[in-house]
Amino acid sequence: MRNQRLAFILSICLAATLAGTAHADVPGIKDGAQMTREISAKVPNISTLELQREIERNPELVLIDIRMPDEIRGMGGTIKAPQNVNIPRGWLEFQVTGRTPSKDTPIVVYCGGNIRSPLAAYTLQQMGYPNVKNYADGFIGWKRLGLPVE
Repeated sequence: MRNQRLAFILSICLAATLAGTAHADVPGIKDGAQMTREISAKVPNISTLELQREIERNPELVLIDIRMPDEIRGMGGTIKAPQNVNIPRGWLEFQVTGRTPSKDTPIVVYCGGNIRSPLAAYTLQQMGYPNVKNYADGFIGWKRLGLPVE
């Protein structure tokens, strides 16, 4: 178990390092950081306080954690809320329709640290979901404030 946790921590560090790594400029190709910057302006963000209010007041909300199951275990859980579901980013387009009763379902997407969730929220908008928001503080922000996790 200790080796698995260490391997997970190292993979997170590597991912964070690669996220900040400069890439060769290829004409007509955007890197992930550039796409995230562009998309972030198109996706509404909500704060921790706003997310807490949504969880309490809106039972129809679907809160989507897009992290991989190993990430969830390695980071110490997920947001404790009855509306919380885990759909890994790579499966979002294929599984979201089974978790949302209608296209108007209010959705909040989050990941660990707001790297992938803006991209996921934008994808959902492109799929036809008009009521999608990104939780910009991510699980790390939620946990740092000592809020309920499971």
